[in-house]
Amino acid sequence: MSEAPSDPAPPTTDRPDRRGPPPNPIHHPLFLPVLLVAFTLWFGYDAFLTTDPEMHEHQTFNRIMYLVMQPICFRAIPRGITEFLADQSDAAAVHRAGNPV
Repeated sequence: MSEAPSDPAPPTTDRPDRRGPPPNPIHHPLFLPVLLVAFTLWFGYDAFLTTDPEMHEHQTFNRIMYLVMQPICFRAIPRGITEFLADQSDAAAVHRAGNPV
């Protein structure tokens, strides 16, 4: 009589199971800078480049908003990139330490 093998070993994976729900894209450090750049480009186009006659009545608003958004973008872009790179280096350090999150 032959012996039946015991329970087979579960398959091993290199990646651990994810804990919790998937990450929310709104919490990404580059989400706000990209959104601000999009709005700044939109205001700049409507303020200086459009040929639509209906947009000329909003031209002053668009120019003011372009001038307000431009310095905010110049401040938010480097800050977002710095936070993104810091998050990446923290994740790499945790991974090298052997403690995957």
